[in-house]
Amino acid sequence: MPRRVLSILLLCGLVPAIWLREPLPPENFSQSVQMKPLPLPQAALGPFRLVGAWHLTSSNSRFFGFSTLTVSSSGDLTAFSDTGMRLDMPQPGLNGSKRNTAGHDGSTRIVPLMARRSALKAYQDVEAAALDPSTGTFWLALEGRNVFMRTDVAGSRSESIGGPELAGWPANSGAEAMARLADGRFLILAEAGGPDHEGRLLPHAPDGKDRALRFRFRAPEGYRPTDAAQLPDGRVLILLRKLRWPMPPRFSTLLLLADPAMIRASGEWSGQVLADFDGTGLEDNYEGLAIEAGTAGHLTVWLISDDNRAVTQRSLLLKLELRLPDLPQRTLQAKQKAPG
Repeated sequence: MPRRVLSILLLCGLVPAIWLREPLPPENFSQSVQMKPLPLPQAALGPFRLVGAWHLTSSNSRFFGFSTLTVSSSGDLTAFSDTGMRLDMPQPGLNGSKRNTAGHDGSTRIVPLMARRSALKAYQDVEAAALDPSTGTFWLALEGRNVFMRTDVAGSRSESIGGPELAGWPANSGAEAMARLADGRFLILAEAGGPDHEGRLLPHAPDGKDRALRFRFRAPEGYRPTDAAQLPDGRVLILLRKLRWPMPPRFSTLLLLADPAMIRASGEWSGQVLADFDGTGLEDNYEGLAIEAGTAGHLTVWLISDDNRAVTQRSLLLKLELRLPDLPQRTLQAKQKAPG
């Protein structure tokens, strides 16, 4: 064996031993979140008006990978990550229960969903979340195992529930978007596929039994659903993402309007694209969507991006305003098939 090759092999053998002797940096459990306001572009986003954009950062070691977003009736935001972390925070720039300047008011929390040493440690990939506003219960879809999880508003109790409706979905591109509809049904869309994506419409909250209506969601070419939330008129907004190459990866984002009243068993369901975020300067890997109802038909739409712990991506929070009268009208057929 040539001496040079032997030297390389010997060096490779020593590297693990050297690495193991080096102390690992201590884990940081900081509960502080900094929200840096970003300049707002003059971008045409259909019926939406961009009114706020923030770059979220924290010294907390687990502050990354946020894949979902919900908003409570009091206006507080909750995001879940693909490493099983939960982020509770007030909205930026507001007072009272919606107060936050830099996350130092005591109401921001960054906590794990379950004990780190749990047997489920490798299966905490939360990719979809829905909030029951009447009880404060969060329903989560865990992509790694294709199961559901239920956790209370305080995050003190979490329970896993079987997901037979999701059986056979890919472990790394399964349930990606989930919305709890006003009538108690649950809408779930898979990331895998294209342009058709598996869809499920559950008659009520997941209970470990499969009673779901099956359908296919048709997305624009190259796009995948990453989250969904229901509007007060019964329709849903669906957040869509497209990965663009070459490296480093770039992302395109669309907001699509669709009506659950048009879902049919074994049928194809789609909708109308309302906004395209290309060219805004705020392009990133948006995976979380939440809708906050206001007064007189005014709504706030929140988006959060998953930074994948990559140096080329950021955890961004966007705030958009929307007026229901500015949306396309529901078809007569859809109105007849409601409730939404």
